[in-house]
Amino acid sequence: MFGFLRKLFGSFSGGTNPFAPWRDKVNQGIPNSNGMPTSIEEGMEWQAADFVAAFSHSGSPIDGSKLDYSEASLALVDQVLDDFHRRREPLPDDLHFLTSAYVFEVARRAFGGRYLRGDKDNPFVLAIGRGEAEIGVCVMAKVRGRVVNGPEDSIPFFYAGIAPVVASGRGAMLI
Repeated sequence: MFGFLRKLFGSFSGGTNPFAPWRDKVNQGIPNSNGMPTSIEEGMEWQAADFVAAFSHSGSPIDGSKLDYSEASLALVDQVLDDFHRRREPLPDDLHFLTSAYVFEVARRAFGGRYLRGDKDNPFVLAIGRGEAEIGVCVMAKVRGRVVNGPEDSIPFFYAGIAPVVASGRGAMLI
């Protein structure tokens, strides 16, 4: 971990971590014998795939076959979150995590990066680039914000802001 993200978030140890049950085994070099992910990246990939699977059945509110990790697919994610916003229902924690993982993986497939430990509002941050050009992408608070605040926290709009920052070559934190 490099740059200002290290100063903000420190190392990936301690604190609440949804991947904690297997993290210690991975860090100790214990082989993956129980079907658990071997890295944070793999864990996030699996969670994103679970998001896709959750919407890949008949009667789903969105067409899960269009959840192809493209920028365009984020409109479907936004639609799911908008349904919660319109009904004024809180986003369940498990769906919050799966949704965040999907948005993270769309960004990581397009821009690369690695996951770092975050804070209470953003337990994970996608770090793109290194050194002075390191960009932290805080998806988790944005996903929750979309449900609470509505269209002002649009996921497609948020995502569209990543490419210009990456192209600028300057470090930033996207919240």
